Amino acid sequence: MKRFKNYLIPLILLVVLLLSACSSEKTASDSEMKKKEPKKETVEKAPTEPEEMVSNGAGEHYKKVKELEGDALDEEIKSITKEFPKNLKSEDAYNRIIAAFAADHQPAFQELEDFDITFEEVEAYEKYQEEGGEEKKEGPLNVAILLDASGSMAAKVSGTDKMTAAKEALKKFAEGLPEDANVMLRVYGHKGSNADKDKKLSCGSTEVMYPLGTYEAGAFQESLSKFKPTGWTPLAASIAAAEKDLQGKEGNNVVYIVSDGIETCDGNPVEAAKRLHESNIKAEVNIIGFDVDNKGQQQLKAVAEAGGGEFQSVSSQKELFDEVESNWSKAMHDTRINWASAMDITDINWSSSNKSMEMGKVYTGTVIESLKDEWSLLKDVKMNLREQKKLSDEELAKLDELIQERYETLMDFAKKKHEDKGEALKAERERVIEFIQKAADEARTQQ
Repeated sequence: MKRFKNYLIPLILLVVLLLSACSSEKTASDSEMKKKEPKKETVEKAPTEPEEMVSNGAGEHYKKVKELEGDALDEEIKSITKEFPKNLKSEDAYNRIIAAFAADHQPAFQELEDFDITFEEVEAYEKYQEEGGEEKKEGPLNVAILLDASGSMAAKVSGTDKMTAAKEALKKFAEGLPEDANVMLRVYGHKGSNADKDKKLSCGSTEVMYPLGTYEAGAFQESLSKFKPTGWTPLAASIAAAEKDLQGKEGNNVVYIVSDGIETCDGNPVEAAKRLHESNIKAEVNIIGFDVDNKGQQQLKAVAEAGGGEFQSVSSQKELFDEVESNWSKAMHDTRINWASAMDITDINWSSSNKSMEMGKVYTGTVIESLKDEWSLLKDVKMNLREQKKLSDEELAKLDELIQERYETLMDFAKKKHEDKGEALKAERERVIEFIQKAADEARTQQ
């Protein structure tokens, strides 16, 4: 028994040593296996929606390469992508490329989003409405009076001849003009006679008797004494001459005509009035028909409408005075408002056109350029991977499709953003024009 114990202890020690060795071998083997296993790398899947493509911002290495070109760019791309594994699938390669090289499109899209589509011209009208300010005025009031001096104006009405009544009414009207207003008097048909032999001379007679300037009672009265009613009625020629009189004159322009008959010199006063009103002068043509028959009233009314003004028919000296005092004064008030609003609407249309062009520059010169630059960079990365033989030709073709798909998705997104902004600009322009027209309508009722 004692001899057995002597053998048992060494045997136990041997078993322990063998087990320890096995354990050590297993630990060493496990460690070696772990070293040989490739490190698993998680690459985030590239976004597929354009909003996320933009919001994700720049890739990890974009700042390193965005300013580089040529060989310097190729070397930097190669340095970054050399750790990419070989035999990549197209989707894995695409995810890696986007994570590393995607451009930062946020600033470009934000610039388009923040583009200012408001119009400064509306501020004056908003102030007027909110604070009850004075009516909007821009520039002086320029009043061009055209007086018919044809032979028929010598006829009597209400105990006096029509020319005398007209002169007295116009003198009273000129006296009542605002101090800052300019006035002029042009007469027509005052030469020759109303005989056929003098038609050419008379139809060519349209003359300024009082040049455009501030009202001076003595000088204006003297101008009224320089002519008498004699000849034919060159109304169209006189309106055309008034357009030249007012050309280049800054301010609110309005034309007032006193006539007792229709055009008799083969002119087209409707077309002349329309051309004057639609010119850069923006003048309104208001007409008083003094003792005019039905045919004459219809033509003079058409002339006034074409000139953006009003026609009134009077048959006595008292009616002529009343018309000059009431409706002509209102027309002057309306002219200030109409001219200011028309000028502002013109300015808004120009401003809208300019804004559209500036916004187009942001779209093409900033947003689209950012997308094109990224597309070109991603193509360079793809070619670099091809040189490194990281992908098969088949996978490279698929990678190219993924890059192109991203580019087209972002381009469509940018186009929609630009179109939406353009529609917003158009809507704002229409809103402002409607607002100004409404403000002008309200101002016209506050006389």
